[in-house]
Amino acid sequence: MNFRKTLMYLGFLGIGIVLFYMAFAMVEDRDALWNDMRSASWIGLTLSFIMGYLAIVSRGLRWVILLDPLGHKPSPIRTVHAVTFAYFANTFIPRSGELARCAALNQTDDIPIDQLFGTVISERVVDFAILIVLTSIAVVANLPAFMDLIGGAELPDTTNAIIGGCALLGALGLAWFKREILLQLPFAQKVSSFLKGMWEGLNSIRDMKQKGMFLFHTFFIWSMYFFMAWVIFKSIGAVAPITVTQALFIMVAGGFGMVMPAPGGVGAYHWAVMLGFSALGYAQELGFAVANVIWITQTVMIVVTGGIAYLSLMWFRIRKDRGLNQHQ
Repeated sequence: MNFRKTLMYLGFLGIGIVLFYMAFAMVEDRDALWNDMRSASWIGLTLSFIMGYLAIVSRGLRWVILLDPLGHKPSPIRTVHAVTFAYFANTFIPRSGELARCAALNQTDDIPIDQLFGTVISERVVDFAILIVLTSIAVVANLPAFMDLIGGAELPDTTNAIIGGCALLGALGLAWFKREILLQLPFAQKVSSFLKGMWEGLNSIRDMKQKGMFLFHTFFIWSMYFFMAWVIFKSIGAVAPITVTQALFIMVAGGFGMVMPAPGGVGAYHWAVMLGFSALGYAQELGFAVANVIWITQTVMIVVTGGIAYLSLMWFRIRKDRGLNQHQ
């Protein structure tokens, strides 16, 4: 990791720590906070741990389905390990997971990075559509809480964004008109080749044969995301009366909190979940307690399974290199 990346990482980590401290500082009854956290049952924590990992396994198996139309049939075990490693990487270096899993599968199964990245984008498009649907349901079902949540929000100044967007469109237009000249440059040829590979990966979602299984895994992944929080809600007595739509509201709020590039979502996730619970009428310390329990459970799951995945991928790579050397 170079100096610039280290500085960025420390900056994002600092933001996460500040948000965590600000959320913690808003808790007035610290005793109630610790009691609520300790009240979570081990059954709920264990189920949440398992469900979180099952979502990762399903995501890996769904990736295998996307790669099939491209003529690649990677090992499901290595693909699952690659996805697990992506979550592991994101916990320490924000936004590194997608490239990390593509690099991992490229090294173990020799699949081109550009095609792998294209399929990852296809996944993200599908997941974003699901998130929009779930967000719409959560907002409509909890409209008063949503209005309370955004009541103090101010719209940002979009002037610079509009100017930047226009400049980008102008640059893209100029590049398009001069594309024949640009494509003669070695760098432009590499970029063009990479974009073609990505386009092939994106098209894999259209050409895949197992559409039914793809939809099943997508539904299963998001179901696990919901239930891994739901079982913890139900394991804490003070939150047990929460309804399905309220739980969905909290899940969506936490999901948007994870968008901030803080390592593992620390601070940002806690802040978002606490505000979500507060908007629903729950005490702030209760929201912060639940956020802590879910975050700790899932972080432990990612670190444990991600560490195993990393070691497994290393072992696969060493065994592959030894096999190649023996045939030379």
